[in-house]
Amino acid sequence: MRKISLIILFGFTASTLLKAQYDAQFSNYWAAMNYFNPAAVGQTANMELSGLFRKQWLGMPGAPMSFVVSGDMPLNLFDRVHGVGAVFFSEGIGLFDRNVMALQYAYKKKMWEGTLNIGLQAGMISENFKGSEVYIPESEGFEQTDEGIITTDASGTAIDFAIGLHYKYQEKWYAGLSVSHLLEPKIELSDNIQMYPARTYYLMGGYNIPLNNPFIELQPSFFAKSDLQTTLFDVNIRLCYNKMLWGGLGWRYGDAAILTLGAKFGKIQGGYAYDFPVTAIRKGTTGSHELFLKYTMELTPGKGNKNKHKSVRLL
Repeated sequence: MRKISLIILFGFTASTLLKAQYDAQFSNYWAAMNYFNPAAVGQTANMELSGLFRKQWLGMPGAPMSFVVSGDMPLNLFDRVHGVGAVFFSEGIGLFDRNVMALQYAYKKKMWEGTLNIGLQAGMISENFKGSEVYIPESEGFEQTDEGIITTDASGTAIDFAIGLHYKYQEKWYAGLSVSHLLEPKIELSDNIQMYPARTYYLMGGYNIPLNNPFIELQPSFFAKSDLQTTLFDVNIRLCYNKMLWGGLGWRYGDAAILTLGAKFGKIQGGYAYDFPVTAIRKGTTGSHELFLKYTMELTPGKGNKNKHKSVRLL
C-alpha cells in the first residue's frame, strides 16, 4: 500500500507545475451527460436527479474511487424555457482527494425539428493532499527530503468554468461538444506545488434505431475525451426492450472492454457497468465497477404553478 501510494505521489509531484487529464471516466456517460457537458441540462420537461459511483481497478490500493450527484430541470423565464442544473463530484486517488461543486445553465433554441442547447458552468474545485501519510523508503536511491514532495497535509481551491453545445433531434439522436477547465485554473497546494487541470475537450453522441419488433431498440453511442495530449474513445451499443430493460457492450480503445446492464421502472432507473482491462494493468486488478441511479420527477407547467409538481408514483 505504501509503495503504491508513493508511486502515485511521484506521478503527481514530479514537477512543481502539474498539468494532466483531471476529470473522471464513467462508462455510463450517457446517464450523466451534464457532468461532462453543461449544455445537457433541461433536456426534458422533468426534474432529473442522478447519482453515479465508480470503483476503478478493484483490488489495487490507492486506485480511483469516484462519486457524482447531479440534478437538472427546465425553467420557464421571460416566456422562454431554459435549462438549469447543479453537480457535485468527489474523487479519491492515492493520497489525493478532490471535490467539485458547480452550477449549470443552458440557453435553449428550437432548430431543425430539434433543440440546440448552449451551456455554461461555473464552480469551485477543491484539492486536498494527505502529505502526513507520505512514506519514503529508507534505502539507497530515495531522498528523505525533497522540495517537490509535501510531507504535511495541504489543500487548495480554484474557480473553474466549462462551456458546451448540445443538440437533440426529437427522440432519434443527440450530439454534444464541450470544454471543461476552460481557463486551466491554478490550484496552489504549497508555495512550490501548483496544479493546473488541463483544458479537456469532450465529444459525444448517440442514436436510437427502432427494429422490426416495436419493443426492441438499438442505441449505439460514442464518447471521446482529449486534452490534446492524451485521448480516450468509447463506443457502446445497447439493446433496449420496451424502454424498460437493456444490456450492452462497449470498448474503450487501449483500455477496457465494457459490459452494461440496466432497468427502468416508473420514475426510477438504474444501471451497472463492468470494465475488464485489456492492458497490462489487468495483472493487478479484476476490473472496474460502476453503478448509477436516476429519479425523474414530473413538473407541472403553467403560470403561478412553477414550484409545484405532480404526485410521484410507480407505474
